[in-house]
Amino acid sequence: MKSQTVEHSPVATSSADFAQRLWNSGQELLAAGRYVAARRELEAAERQAFLKRDAALLAQIYLPLLEAARQIRQFCCDGVIALTPANSREHRLALREVSKAGGVLLKIQAAGLNHPGTLSIPAEVPVESLRIVQQHHHWRITTPCRKKLHDPQPQPKGIEVSWTRDARKVIAPAPPDALVAILPMPGVYHPGNPYHAQARETLLLTFEALALYWLARQGALPPGWTELSILRQARSIDPACERVLMRMMTVAQALI
Repeated sequence: MKSQTVEHSPVATSSADFAQRLWNSGQELLAAGRYVAARRELEAAERQAFLKRDAALLAQIYLPLLEAARQIRQFCCDGVIALTPANSREHRLALREVSKAGGVLLKIQAAGLNHPGTLSIPAEVPVESLRIVQQHHHWRITTPCRKKLHDPQPQPKGIEVSWTRDARKVIAPAPPDALVAILPMPGVYHPGNPYHAQARETLLLTFEALALYWLARQGALPPGWTELSILRQARSIDPACERVLMRMMTVAQALI
């Protein structure tokens, strides 16, 4: 009996191999402490695996992806924290400083001028950003995420901001929809400055709250790939949100 040769689709095989190579590369970079490059490779692997509905690979990706994002978040919040008005000389100087040393850049934008713009950051410098926008005479802190995220409820977007000149005033943990972000007045704050410590604690809570606040407004999530798709949007708001990433891993494992 003549043996038959099983043929595999070269497109599917090469795509799977490419995603696996990206995952391997991301793991190596993570182990080497190159967190920005690791996140870039792991996110590329995650996109490929999601497109190909490769649940097994996705289940392996989310934990190292969370670790890379958490390391970046910690580094940025421990670095320079700049709160500066958009299109100002102060903002340009702050962008230059944060781009060089790493940190968090918060762009303050008045009502009607809420376009996120672009950041020109060297490839492996850990930098994160948020926007502070004026909405109906109130200031709110929001994500600069470029994706048009679906928001089914017409509630105010973002977390309310309370400005203060008292460095001893700290943010109080609260549910995402009730959180008030305590921030110092606009300026550039370096480690060691009391206002830096204040802003740091606020940012660590606010990044996560923004993702969870948006996610809560989505209502009950359909299980399976639809839920994973919605969770991926929440992760685009906060790449280091542990509750979101761990749920993504659980969903992917259930899809194997």
